[in-house]
Amino acid sequence: MQYNAGDVIRYRTFCDNIRTVLVQTSHANIKNGRPGFDGVTVPGSHPVWGYDSQIVEVYDREDPNDPSLFLSKQESYV
Repeated sequence: MQYNAGDVIRYRTFCDNIRTVLVQTSHANIKNGRPGFDGVTVPGSHPVWGYDSQIVEVYDREDPNDPSLFLSKQESYV
């Protein structure tokens, strides 16, 4: 899936949970030679990383239900 820094994605963790994340950086080699991302959870702003293969959805930034809209001003990603 195509995504960029600043996009909101959902990915499946190894425990089979789904997390929503505001992407900060895309990496060609996040770990073990595999592409991935790092970012912060939405809501909550907890730092996380994952492999591109774990991404299940990339949110359209024009979507009015975009979860990043629920971040407080202190937690928002610039």
